[in-house]
Amino acid sequence: MADVTLTVHDVSRAGLDLTANLTMVVPANTYYFPNDGQTKLFINATEIGTIVVTFDTPNDVDGLAIANRTVNVESGKYFVVGPWPKNWYNDGAGRVKVTFSLACQIVAFRG
Repeated sequence: MADVTLTVHDVSRAGLDLTANLTMVVPANTYYFPNDGQTKLFINATEIGTIVVTFDTPNDVDGLAIANRTVNVESGKYFVVGPWPKNWYNDGAGRVKVTFSLACQIVAFRG
């Protein structure tokens, strides 16, 4: 198991080549991406079965824990999820923590 920090790519009018910037997910790893409140995550579900993507919510509201956000992505689907409000999703280092139940391909981006 490893902690993997993703690079967040900026989208411009010139475009962003998602294929060239894909990260292959290893389900045993934990992934992090820097979050400015406008960051999104592209998910390409390449495996057979439904991927459960879990976004950690390390903060609370009025002392009450916030349930982690889960997103189910079916095989063969392309999903974009986000943005992630900083006050709910960011850890102390300004990152969002995300885990995956199956292998897939991802890209973090903003813009």
